[in-house]
Amino acid sequence: MSKRFLYYVVIVSLSLFFLLPVAMAAEKYPSHEIQLVIPNPAGGFIDIAVRLMSDNLSKILGVPIIINNRTGAGGASGTTYLVKSKPDGYTIGAAPSADVVLIPATLPSVPYKPTDLDPLCKFVISPSAVYCKADAPWKTIEDLVADAKKRPGKLTYGATTQSISYFQMEGFMAAAGFNMLHIPLQGVGQTTTRILGGNLDIGISSVAPLVGQFKAGTIRPLMLISPERMPEFSQIPTMKEKGFENPLDLYAGFFLPLGTPKPIKDVLEKALEKAIKDPSLKSKLEGLFLELDYVPATAYAKEIQDDYKRVINVLKTTAAKK
Repeated sequence: MSKRFLYYVVIVSLSLFFLLPVAMAAEKYPSHEIQLVIPNPAGGFIDIAVRLMSDNLSKILGVPIIINNRTGAGGASGTTYLVKSKPDGYTIGAAPSADVVLIPATLPSVPYKPTDLDPLCKFVISPSAVYCKADAPWKTIEDLVADAKKRPGKLTYGATTQSISYFQMEGFMAAAGFNMLHIPLQGVGQTTTRILGGNLDIGISSVAPLVGQFKAGTIRPLMLISPERMPEFSQIPTMKEKGFENPLDLYAGFFLPLGTPKPIKDVLEKALEKAIKDPSLKSKLEGLFLELDYVPATAYAKEIQDDYKRVINVLKTTAAKK
């Protein structure tokens, strides 16, 4: 073996010795801050829930988490931004079922489908309630269903057209075999005002904005659309207890753009699971009338696809009624 050859061997070995740590550092993920896109305004249930756990997520990953509320087009703008982001793990998203399931199912012009996002995990649910005025004749959900079956289309319910609440009620009516007249309204405030004024029979909404009325005894909750009973209102039965699957939950989860490398996705999945399962988070969310509901990536992806199909079926059913 010549001296020249040995010289080259030594030079190459030294080069590898010094360059290997640099290459390993370049491959380490994450190495800088991560942008977390929320397609809804600050102060909404997703924004609040994410901010409660983002500091813990930042500590687990060892880098800052920068929350970016990209609003517009009812949530479609921020979700589209996430879909089109570079799949390098430095842009992730937290989006609700309304943006991931409902918007692409009801608005064909939206440039994405649920399958254009890579789910990381489900995170949180905002329970909904079916309710009426406190002095209404229906004491239970069974009373309401029985009355509605006797008088098809005579009782009324309020909900924003093609909202989560609308699909929840339409799905429940289809499953339970009764029909009420939908009155298109703008939000829970308008719905509750009409109920209290005696101009509307039934409302359906997320629980959080109804808490004051529940505690004051001005409206009566008949049923929760939620995985389980809520500690604050343990007397309210859930739809599942009544023998029906939840037609569509108002939930949120975390997502990546398609094409993100699996090693990066694995890191994020493990970090999110650890952050979400922190014991202190559950009580914080319950204090805001939200429910922790961690579901891993594969099962979450299936749930999204099932919900998407469910919405399409409800659209067909409601179209047939017209």
